[in-house]
Amino acid sequence: MHKPILPLLAFLALAGCSSQRSIPAYILTAPEEQATQSELIPVTQVLRPQDVLDVIFHIEMDSPNAYRIQPGDQLEIQFATAKGLTGIKTVMPDGTVNLEYVGSVKVAGLTVEEAQAQMVERYRETLRTPLITVSVAKAQTRAQHLRDTLFSPGTGMSRDITIGADGRATFPMLGSIRLGGMSRDELEKLLNDRYREEVGPIQVDVLLKATAANEIYVLGEVGQPGAYPVRRPISVLEALTMARGHNPVTANLDSVLILHRQGDKVVSRTYDLEELLDNDADSVAYLQPDDLLFVPRSGLTSAGDTMRQLADVMLFSGFNFGFSYQVDNKDDGDN
Repeated sequence: MHKPILPLLAFLALAGCSSQRSIPAYILTAPEEQATQSELIPVTQVLRPQDVLDVIFHIEMDSPNAYRIQPGDQLEIQFATAKGLTGIKTVMPDGTVNLEYVGSVKVAGLTVEEAQAQMVERYRETLRTPLITVSVAKAQTRAQHLRDTLFSPGTGMSRDITIGADGRATFPMLGSIRLGGMSRDELEKLLNDRYREEVGPIQVDVLLKATAANEIYVLGEVGQPGAYPVRRPISVLEALTMARGHNPVTANLDSVLILHRQGDKVVSRTYDLEELLDNDADSVAYLQPDDLLFVPRSGLTSAGDTMRQLADVMLFSGFNFGFSYQVDNKDDGDN
């Protein structure tokens, strides 16, 4: 049986080496359309601080597609009817060239033909018959620059990139990107989209080379509450076994609580573990690293009582969390 959980306000204190930083988060109930689902947490591994990525770059230098102008390119612009305007212009970092009488013209990302048509249009009000020819005198391709930067006899066109403690990682020519809560497939799609848009015809493959030691937390009416290392999503039964099982006298198994972080939010759901132990559950709930499984005492009458017990257990648990949940029940009307 799935019981509703009231919306609650929480704060996630991210543990650092020398200080802690609090990020506001909301503990939410599952969406109504998912309220009867037993498989509560999707089994998708997310990227985490200290994971090591192997990023492999495939750079196509001889693309059959028309060349597109990039910042740093030098354009030769010839005016058939105004020889004094002929000259070479460098595409600025913002993707523009500065032309006499008409000002800045955006050309980055355009083919030579498209840039030429745009300049002709801009000069129609200045020249009676603007006859303009544009060519690339010197290409400063970002793809070539990336290739020159990446290539190494030892590693070829790949780079090992470690996700920092703040959940960010730095990629060549893109800079720092926040990866919190992102899967490997999601990151691979993001990088391919960004590199195609900002650099050129580049294909990126992302492999997870090494994972940091992660933990789940099992608290409440269990034999040995604590933090347990995991390297993959695990079922609630595995988590309960790690914690030496439940207390057969005091544990309320039909309303165990699962807390799962999604970005800056925490989603809480109840799960009927008793049905699972009786082989009556439709499917099994899984825990991701940093998830928290809480087995409440029997006899608690409201969601507020459950959350107060969780807050008390966490306060006096005697061990540290990778990040901690500080529970503040805003919707409980009891005094």
